[in-house]
Amino acid sequence: MEQDKKLFRKQMLKMRDAILPEERSRADFLRNERIRAWNEYQKAELLLFYISYRSEADTIQLLREALAAGQAVAVPKVVGSDMIFYRIEDFSRLVEGYRGILEPDTAFVGVVPVDFCKIVPEKTVMFLPGCAFDATGGRMGYGGGFYDRFADRHPGIKRVALAYEAQLVVKVPRETHDMPVDVIVTEERILQTGSKML
Repeated sequence: MEQDKKLFRKQMLKMRDAILPEERSRADFLRNERIRAWNEYQKAELLLFYISYRSEADTIQLLREALAAGQAVAVPKVVGSDMIFYRIEDFSRLVEGYRGILEPDTAFVGVVPVDFCKIVPEKTVMFLPGCAFDATGGRMGYGGGFYDRFADRHPGIKRVALAYEAQLVVKVPRETHDMPVDVIVTEERILQTGSKML
């Protein structure tokens, strides 16, 4: 199973990397338009963003807009085998971290970890990256398990995958510890997977 997952991941990453720049830009623009108009996004009290890296579905534009609008925003920092979300108020509070991905600079005053005991899970939206997704909520990440472990600890938080339509497949190879996503947003649609009612 693990070898099958590794091969599948490699193939899907190669496919995602091959999306042409103009197609990628158009897809990112259309996906972001869908998210902006989405009621669940508009009413969220806390937005948990990943910082897009390489060929991942872009989050930078939405993140900058949310910060400019004064929305409550947090981004992850890898600490050992865990992923901790920190509140930020300015994009400049990010520095290169795990595997070259931008992370919150915890040296700044005001960059503080989210106290998940004090949030309303149903009003929190977490965006997840990935290699591939399916209509049942199956998600293939990168093998580190950071988002799976986080989602297992905070099951009430809405898990929203951002993807290119080409990343949707019939079935993602899954194991019991692989946490499903609740919603998948691509340039063409917002797909509710049925793993949790919104």
